[in-house]
Amino acid sequence: MQLGVVENLSYLTPEILLTVTLGAVIALDIGGPKDRKGHVARLAATGIAASILMVLLTAFEIESHQRARVFLFADSFVVDPFSLFFKLLAGTCAFLVAMFAAKTRRIEAHGEGEFFSLLLVTTLGLYLMAGVADLVGLVVAIETLSIPSYVLAGFYKRDRGSSEASLKYVLFGATASGTMILGLSFLYGLAGTTSFTGISSAVADGRADVLSVTLMLGLVLVGFGFKISAAPFHMWTPDVYEGAPTAVTAFLSTASKAGGFAVLLRFFYTVLARPEAAANPAGPWIPLGDPGWTSLVAVVSVITMTIGNLAAYRQTNVKRLLAYSSIAHAGYILLGFVVLHGSGIVAMLFYLAVYVFMNLGAFLCVIAVSEAGGGEELSDFRGLGWRAPFVGVCMAAFLFSLTGLPPLAGFVGKVYLFAALVDQGWVWLAVIAALNSAVSLYYYVKVVKAMYLEGIPRHGGEAVPLRVGGHFALLLFVCLLPTLLFGVYWQPLQRLAEWSVGARVPAETRAASR
Repeated sequence: MQLGVVENLSYLTPEILLTVTLGAVIALDIGGPKDRKGHVARLAATGIAASILMVLLTAFEIESHQRARVFLFADSFVVDPFSLFFKLLAGTCAFLVAMFAAKTRRIEAHGEGEFFSLLLVTTLGLYLMAGVADLVGLVVAIETLSIPSYVLAGFYKRDRGSSEASLKYVLFGATASGTMILGLSFLYGLAGTTSFTGISSAVADGRADVLSVTLMLGLVLVGFGFKISAAPFHMWTPDVYEGAPTAVTAFLSTASKAGGFAVLLRFFYTVLARPEAAANPAGPWIPLGDPGWTSLVAVVSVITMTIGNLAAYRQTNVKRLLAYSSIAHAGYILLGFVVLHGSGIVAMLFYLAVYVFMNLGAFLCVIAVSEAGGGEELSDFRGLGWRAPFVGVCMAAFLFSLTGLPPLAGFVGKVYLFAALVDQGWVWLAVIAALNSAVSLYYYVKVVKAMYLEGIPRHGGEAVPLRVGGHFALLLFVCLLPTLLFGVYWQPLQRLAEWSVGARVPAETRAASR
């Protein structure tokens, strides 16, 4: 049965809401009252929150109608638990970043209308990336995210660091996108179709050579590797993250990275899967041809986490330190990709979810310190635990969770990843990842040491105060709560991840399709 246009659009209500909010934000910024400080930010945050609500309602509708997945617009996009999970993740990131930015003075000074318009477009791109099932749709979704991200990185137009960050992001991004599109065009030529499942069928039927397809997928992996900051495509990350506005850095390190993993999983686990895998999507993945490329991804994972951790050792700028940390975490998350089993994807989704809160929380602490009159250097965090006790405790909790120490959410996430590896025979990879986690403790503790053990800055004999507003304190609590909660009671998030994986593409049985 071919879905009508209206029914197609009904499943894209979250994307439509974001588009309507974008138009409203632009209209308010251009024609609204002059004294509209904060109105644009509140409107953007409300629109993003409404889109999150619609994602939840869509999930409820699919579950209540027992539809595993719904293909839209000639199978270009799919709405299923997997896509809904990533939309929920992206929407949560965008909402929190919008709230961060609402009280950032430099963003207000440079034009909050432009900032929130660009943020809404990037969020729309992430929503599209989560549900893409076609090569053309893939390119459109990635570029909808990428182009506004380049502008956001250089949002402080008169700041040399921000302009340099934007330029580097554009140059690296254009190279990666060009390489990826070259691979996609060859895939289309080999298979004669732009559909992910169509390419899979062409390979399975022998109409497309497995070796040729695998080589082209290597080109596509360059574009995905750029998005997730995997080595050797990570070179842009430290400079861009340091130069961009901190709220933008927080968004790129969480939401953009999650979007990259979403398309990576859907693309590779669809194009290279045999039709038999559809019978049990949460079980073993049955690949087409020799899955030796997973060993390559395992090596990339090891190199990525090792480079990220070792490079973070020497950093004295906290933003730059967290940038290298995000590279290392891309390596950790890639561990689940090589497992070739549903348990590996569950571990990836679980870790991505907890990573969002602990990483956003760490960047929010940097924003809070900067807005209170401090800076982004390690020296600016001296005595933070005594000058702003709540911020200090939150920062320590986020950093220890990123390390993977119990009883925090990051520990549970890494246990899931390492357990999936050991269960499928990748013991050596789990050992290297565990050693990298131990190594990362050094540079995280360096920040904690500065906050609690290096004295309190004084001026004229008096301790230099650091007053963090209630707005930032509330947002810190919002990020801290799941970081603590999922460390001791993680079953709800685990069940959500399992539900998302249980109905992943590929599948031949379509509840609502052609």
